[in-house]
Amino acid sequence: MKPAQVEAQLLRVLSDAISGLRDPRVPLIVTVERVSVTSDYSLARVYVSAMGADMPALIDALTHARGHLQREVAAQVRLRRVPLLEFRSANEAAFL
Repeated sequence: MKPAQVEAQLLRVLSDAISGLRDPRVPLIVTVERVSVTSDYSLARVYVSAMGADMPALIDALTHARGHLQREVAAQVRLRRVPLLEFRSANEAAFL
């Protein structure tokens, strides 16, 4: 699978999975702006944004839920190895 296809699938799966989280630090509407995977698919940077949210708390909550979110990805995306999810604020350095 091409990186762009993997990124599109990860974006879809993570958007659904994040909206299902029941953590008070995660607002009702969290937008997964972009996902970028490394060439070996070992790391996926997930850029998120949320209106009026405390971004450090949101990033912390998503990092805390990383295991659950990676299981969701493993169940829905056909990859040999599930990439490690790294969460970042979408407005952080305008997509490094």
